[in-house]
Amino acid sequence: MRRQARAELTRLRLLEASVDALVAKGYSGATTQEVCRRAACSRGTLLYHFPKREDLLVASLHHVLSSRVAAFVEEHKDVQPFDVSTFLTALWAQWQGPALVAWLELAVAARTNAALRAPMRETMQDFDRQILTAFRTLQPLGPVPPALEEPALMLTFAVLNGLAVSQSYEQDGPADSVIGLLTGVSSLIAHSEVMP
Repeated sequence: MRRQARAELTRLRLLEASVDALVAKGYSGATTQEVCRRAACSRGTLLYHFPKREDLLVASLHHVLSSRVAAFVEEHKDVQPFDVSTFLTALWAQWQGPALVAWLELAVAARTNAALRAPMRETMQDFDRQILTAFRTLQPLGPVPPALEEPALMLTFAVLNGLAVSQSYEQDGPADSVIGLLTGVSSLIAHSEVMP
């Protein structure tokens, strides 16, 4: 195996181990030592790829979010028609799990950690661009006026993020009814001739 390919595999192991550590131990427990233990690599190897802990953790979030968006598009690109209810249910299912936990841990930590705040903002802005591209590819609402695309997605993710936070401490929360209501609102937007 070539050196570059081995380096990429090591980097991937570190990213996956970081997500695992965030999920299992939280932000404070996702230390570089814990990541090294989970990735079965030396601290020197970790520092070669990620000189700062914040860079490692944000890169791991970027990796998991980007992978999820790509997998979601790949899984649903041939589903036509892609109705709003199916789209939102699938999106909610995709948003739960390790990506959600890693995002929550880093979002809360970024509030008070200046070294984490800027890279988190960049990662989330890139994620926003990726989901907008995915939305345009899948067109779950059919053709949407460009002026409504971004606000519709922002509304969707604001609701999903809020629902995700509540689910983190209330497992039996009203997810189904909230997704149902969001489906209704999305259908109204899709069939509305009102422009913002």
